[in-house]
Amino acid sequence: MQSLPELAKLLEQPGKPFADWQPQHCGELPIQINQQGEWFYAGSKINRLAMVKLFASVLCKEQGTYYLKTPVEKIAITVCDAPFIIVDWCFEMTEQGQVMCCIDNLARTWLITPLQPIVVQDYQGQAVPYIQLPHGCSARVSRSVFYQWAEIADADQQGYFVQSAGQRFYLDV
Repeated sequence: MQSLPELAKLLEQPGKPFADWQPQHCGELPIQINQQGEWFYAGSKINRLAMVKLFASVLCKEQGTYYLKTPVEKIAITVCDAPFIIVDWCFEMTEQGQVMCCIDNLARTWLITPLQPIVVQDYQGQAVPYIQLPHGCSARVSRSVFYQWAEIADADQQGYFVQSAGQRFYLDV
């Protein structure tokens, strides 16, 4: 059995040193991520998953705006809600206990930990869980995953929660 840090390192997405990159803002690209996490360029859907993953690898959110950021340029794009959607999940056993592993619409795995917590936000008038991801990004939890979590949730005086990495993460506000 592996430890939580070992599992996190195994699943870690290749990170970009966004803090070290301080390029000038170069305008906007006609890229939009819709509410289903689909990427479009000038109104045409980007169907190549490799291309979407490449763009996603340089996506960050700074001061309320989403950017594709490289060492030499920073270009704003439009994101209708969250750029990613959690479409599946499982528990993984570690030396520190069960950890929730969430899979997004780009087939990337994220661990629910204090560094990547579940937060509840308003989405179309409903309280919906999101996962906070690195570089200011987030992933909205799909309805089907939320219903699965609701079935396994425990409750206390603060509300309904799921547990991951020894922590409680609340599903309501």
